[in-house]
Amino acid sequence: MKRILIAALTVTASCIGLVHPVFAHHGFQAEYDSSKLVYVTGMLSKVEWENPHIYLTVDAKGTDGKITSWTFEGASPNVVKRTGTERADLTSIIGKTITVRACPGKDGMAKGAAETIKVGDGRELVIGGKRYDGNGKATEY
Repeated sequence: MKRILIAALTVTASCIGLVHPVFAHHGFQAEYDSSKLVYVTGMLSKVEWENPHIYLTVDAKGTDGKITSWTFEGASPNVVKRTGTERADLTSIIGKTITVRACPGKDGMAKGAAETIKVGDGRELVIGGKRYDGNGKATEY
């Protein structure tokens, strides 16, 4: 009886582990506004290179002098690598100033779906797909 209970708990835990990532994934249109485009310039403070998406945190100074931490979602690590951008390209610029081109979040929070980042030496690194549909005006932060 004890074996059956342990087996049942193991199967249940495994199923929960498989289902969790499905609930965590979201649709682009539900979270981001493809009719708007933002350019955020600030210091890259964090890189998360893991599935299902890479994430960057950029600390940008507003016109009021206040620092705002922006979170940008990119494509999956595999897709980003296929564009020619490697993990080391991002981790090597932590602490440096970058400009992120992204579609902003719909909820007004400091977040966006990143397309590219421009680094200090002038290179433009692709970290997400082209999401901006060209209907709105770009805003700089």
